Amino acid sequence: MAGIMGIAQKAETDCAPDLFLGTFYLQHRAQNYCGISVYGKDFDGNTHRGLIRPQFGKEVVHNLRGNYGIAAVSNNRQPLSELSQTGGHSICYDGNFVNAEAIKTQLLKRNECFSGYHHPKDINDTTLLSRIISQETDFVRGIEKLTETMVGDFAVVCLRKEGVYAARGWGRKPLILGEKENCYAVSSESNSFENTNFKILRDVHPGEVVLLDAQGIHSLKKIELSPIKFGTFEWIYTAYPPSVIDERSVAEVRIKLGQALAKRFPIKADIVSPFPNSGRWHALGYSQGSGIPYLEAFVRYDYSDRSYTPSEQDARDLEARTKLIPVEKVIKGKRLILVDDSIVRGTQTLNQVKRLRELGAKEIHLRIACPPLMSACKYGKSTKKNEDCIARRMPIEEIKSKLEVNSLGYATAEDLELAIGYPKANLCLECWAV
Repeated sequence: MAGIMGIAQKAETDCAPDLFLGTFYLQHRAQNYCGISVYGKDFDGNTHRGLIRPQFGKEVVHNLRGNYGIAAVSNNRQPLSELSQTGGHSICYDGNFVNAEAIKTQLLKRNECFSGYHHPKDINDTTLLSRIISQETDFVRGIEKLTETMVGDFAVVCLRKEGVYAARGWGRKPLILGEKENCYAVSSESNSFENTNFKILRDVHPGEVVLLDAQGIHSLKKIELSPIKFGTFEWIYTAYPPSVIDERSVAEVRIKLGQALAKRFPIKADIVSPFPNSGRWHALGYSQGSGIPYLEAFVRYDYSDRSYTPSEQDARDLEARTKLIPVEKVIKGKRLILVDDSIVRGTQTLNQVKRLRELGAKEIHLRIACPPLMSACKYGKSTKKNEDCIARRMPIEEIKSKLEVNSLGYATAEDLELAIGYPKANLCLECWAV
C-alpha cells in the first residue's frame, strides 16, 4: 500500500507545509518509506526510510520551496524522479502491477525503457510504471498506455513543470480532490484535508486524468475502463475512519457493518469489545445494534504500528503480539463479543483469544466485518499466497474450533452491499470468492 498526495497553488506561495501535514495523515497506509518532491524554480525534494514526521522536520519542510508538489508514504522509495519525453518528472504510485514481471522481461528483451537494468528483479513496480508513462509524448497518453499494458490497479500523482497530474485506474485505489482559497489538492484519502482546511471537492473518477495547477483543477481525459470495481477493503480496514471514500463515510460504513452483524448473529453477552483499532467502529455498530454495552477488553499501545502494513509476515506477527494490552478487570468472568475487520491466517486471533481465556473470560464470541477471506488480494501485497487464508483451508465450524471461541459469525457480501451503498457488481469481492 501507499498514501499519495499532490498540491498546486499560486506561484508566490510554498506548498510544502500543507503537503507534509496532509501526507502525515496518510501514515496509516504505509510506514517503510516517505518522500516529498516540489517544483518552483526547479525540482527539489528527497526520500527517506521511516516515518514522515521524524524524517521531515520543520526546517527541512521550510526549505522545500515550490508551489507544486507531491508526496508519499509507501513501502518502497517514492516519489521517483527521472527524465521523461517532456522533461523531468517525479511520480508517486499506490497500487499493484500484477503482470509486472512479464512486462519487465518483455521490455528488457526488446531493450526498451530500461538502459542500465539487466534483470527484472532490479526494477520495482514504481520504476516500471514511471517508465511506461514517461516514454509517451504527454502524461495523458502515458496513462492510456499504462491501462493498455497493466493487469492490476493504480492511483498516481505526477509532478511536472506545468503542475500536478493525477490519474486513477479501475477504482480499487481511491483518489480524492480538495480545494481551499487559491490551493488545490489530491490525496489517497480525505483524511489529509480535515486539519489542512481543504474542503472535499469530489473523487477522481475511475479512468480519469486531471491536472492541478495555479488556476485550478482541470479534467483532461476520461478513459473508458471496465469493469469498474471499488476497493471494498478500504471501507472495512485500510482507510482511516474520518475519511470519505467514493462519497461514502468510512466510519459510517463500519458502524452499519457492525449493526448488520448484531442483527445476523445475536447473542447474549456482557460487553462488546473491538480488536483495536481495526475493529473499533464495527464494534460500536454491534453495540448500537444489540444494546450490549461497548467496553474495550484490550488497549492498543499508541506507539505501535498497524500489523497489516509491514511487508514481511514475521514483522506483522511481531507487531500484532506487541500492540494490544489486555485489561483484566474488564475481562474476568465476562461473556465477551469480540469484533474485528477480518481474519487471514487466524494465528493472531488465536493468540489473543488464549490470553483472554487465561485472564478469566467466561465466553468469547467472535464477529468479523467481512466474509471469510478465501484468497490473497492480487491488488495488494500483504497476504502473500492463497494458502495463508484459514478460510480456504477449513470450513467456518472448524475455524471456530481452532480459534477456541464459543461462536463465530462473518458479515456477508449482502451486508457489505447494504452498508457501503453500492451494488455488489461495483465492489471488488475477489478475495472473498463471492
